[in-house]
Amino acid sequence: MVIILLAKVVKMSWFDHPEIQSVVQDLIKMFLMSDRHMFIALLAIDDLIVEMSYVHKVKNLNISRRISLNFRDSALFQIFKQCLDLVQQFTDQISTQLAF
Repeated sequence: MVIILLAKVVKMSWFDHPEIQSVVQDLIKMFLMSDRHMFIALLAIDDLIVEMSYVHKVKNLNISRRISLNFRDSALFQIFKQCLDLVQQFTDQISTQLAF
């Protein structure tokens, strides 16, 4: 529930407070801490992506679209690259375990 709240707050303040946009880099840094941190960061990034792509009926459609496009342009590629790196790490770990 807290992660969903984080995603909603980030979306609502994406343009009002540009320093909040660094939450994506902070979540990516959490990948390197431990397995538990990585799991929490993956959940947070998943909810953030879902929230950014969701259009609320209450808010102005143009504002929601601008936020979504800006998020796509500024953060989504970094998330994609990091997730591909994680998949590569997992496949390497599995292949080394199967080799023994």
